[in-house]
Amino acid sequence: MKFLDRIGLGRMSHGEYNANLTGLGIFFGAVLGFVMASTENLTTKDYVLVLFTTAAMVITILYVSSSRHRIAYSILAFAFIAALPYILGLLVTPGAQLPPKLQPTLAVWLAMTLIVEFNPRDREAEKTA
Repeated sequence: MKFLDRIGLGRMSHGEYNANLTGLGIFFGAVLGFVMASTENLTTKDYVLVLFTTAAMVITILYVSSSRHRIAYSILAFAFIAALPYILGLLVTPGAQLPPKLQPTLAVWLAMTLIVEFNPRDREAEKTA
């Protein structure tokens, strides 16, 4: 790790940390838009339930980096994403065609957020995060 620190690739600066989170938000926001395009055949009720559930999961992922309770929100986000098919199965009309790539998209977003959040940062970045 000292070699990486020496060449400037060790601990993230505050700016790098923010750039990572901003980039993830922009990228996965666009991917979710693409994934959610497959909901056009849902009834309005089912669409609202999928949208509400997805928004709650996105907010939970964002809380991982915004809360003092990062570990708790990490566990909660993982549990929500793991239970997504079950949760939506309870909420939507049986047989409704749900977005097939929604769960993997949210899982990768959470994984990338955890990598960024739990990687070493400069002390200045830790104070402001």
